[in-house]
Amino acid sequence: MKVPYSKEPVDFRLLILVSIRRIRFVIYGICLGALLFGGSYYLVKNVLSGMPIYSAESQVYLQYIDDVEINNIYINKQTWESLVYNDIVTEYAADEIGRRLSMEEIKSKVSATLLTDTRIVVVTGQSTSKAEAKMLANKYATAISRFAPELKEIEDARILKTAEDAYKVGFEDRTWEMSLTGAIVGGVVSSIILILYFVWDSSIYIPSTPEIRYGLPTIGITTDRMRKFAIYTDESYLGDMKRKANKKTEFYRLWLQVNYLKITKGYKKIAVVGTSLFENTDYVVNILNSIVKEQRENEIFELDRCKIKKEDVYFSSPEYEIVAPGSVNNDPTIAETAAKCDAVIVLIKSGDHNGKLVERALDLLRIQEANVVGVILYDVNSYLIKRYVFSYFCSSTRKLRENIYNTINEQKENEV
Repeated sequence: MKVPYSKEPVDFRLLILVSIRRIRFVIYGICLGALLFGGSYYLVKNVLSGMPIYSAESQVYLQYIDDVEINNIYINKQTWESLVYNDIVTEYAADEIGRRLSMEEIKSKVSATLLTDTRIVVVTGQSTSKAEAKMLANKYATAISRFAPELKEIEDARILKTAEDAYKVGFEDRTWEMSLTGAIVGGVVSSIILILYFVWDSSIYIPSTPEIRYGLPTIGITTDRMRKFAIYTDESYLGDMKRKANKKTEFYRLWLQVNYLKITKGYKKIAVVGTSLFENTDYVVNILNSIVKEQRENEIFELDRCKIKKEDVYFSSPEYEIVAPGSVNNDPTIAETAAKCDAVIVLIKSGDHNGKLVERALDLLRIQEANVVGVILYDVNSYLIKRYVFSYFCSSTRKLRENIYNTINEQKENEV
C-alpha cells in the first residue's frame, strides 16, 4: 500500500540518527538563545539603565563608659540616623575629604544606622562613582570616630571595617542566569524545529522508504564513499575496487548486484533514469555496467567451456543493454524513451529534498506506461546507513557472494 510522505509514520530510530547528524543546529540554537537572553539582559541592565548608583559600607565600633547601662542610654538607631547629619560630624567629614564636596552634598550622599548591637554604627556612602562611594563611607566613618568620644556616654570609637568595594544599588547581576535560561530555551526550540523539519521532510534516507511511499522496491544503494572513487569508465571500475579493497564499498556493491540480478531477471533492455535536476549519476550507471560486465565475462567463459549453449546466452546477448538517457525531470521526453525498454530503474538521491521531484518523475513514467521495477538510492550517507541497518555486519561479504552464485545457479536451473 502506497503512503504519501505527508502521512508516513514517524521512524523514531531514523529521527534520532538524522538529528545526530544535524546536532550542530541545536548547538547554534543554544548559543543564540544564550546570546539573546543574556545579551539583552546585560544591555538593559548595564548599558541602557542610565547612570548607576554605587553604595559602599564601613563600620565604626563604639566603646561605652563602664557605668553606662546600654539598655538605658538614649542613643539608639533613630538617634544615629539623625545624628549622622549633625553639622559637627559633617564638618569633620569635610575636613577628612578635603573640602572637595560641600556639606550639603556630603549629607545627601551619606547615611548611618545602628545594627541590633548598639555598639556598631554602619555608615553608607552613595555616589555615581565607585571610588567616591568608598571614599565617602570611609571618610565619614573616620569623622564619626572623631565625633563619638565627644558624647558623654561613649569612651572611645574606632573603625571596625573599612569599605573595600562599592556595589550597584538596587541591581543584582543575573547575566549568567539569564544566559543559561536562554541556552535551555534555545536548545528546546531548536530541537522541536528539527523534529518538525524531519516530520515534514520529503527526503529519502533508507531503503524501505521508496516501497512504503511509492510501492517500489529498493534494488540497492550506493554511498557517498562510492562516489569518491570518481570512476566514469566501467573498464577501470573493477580494477580500482580491487586495488582499494574497500570492504564497506564492496559490501554495498554486492548487495546491489544480488538484487539487480534477481529483479531484472528476464529483461534484456533496461533503462536507468534519474530524478534530480543537477546531480551527476554516471558513477551509478558505471557500477551497473561493471556488474553486467562480470556476468558477461562469466557467461562467455562458460560458453567457451561448453557449459551453456550459444542460444542460451543472456548477458552476452546483443539485445542485452543498459540505457541511461538522463533525468526525467530535466527532459520529460526521456520517460517516453524509457517506456520503450523492458524495465526501468529510477535513481533517487538520498537525503535530498526531492519528494515532489520523484513524484513528478514517477508520474511521467506511469503516463508512458513504463515498467518501473525498482529504485536505486545513491549518495546515501555511510554513517547513517551503517548505524540504521547494517551495523551488525562485521567485515565479511561471504554470504553475499554465496547469494550471487545461488542467483546464477537458479537462473541456469530455470533455463533448463
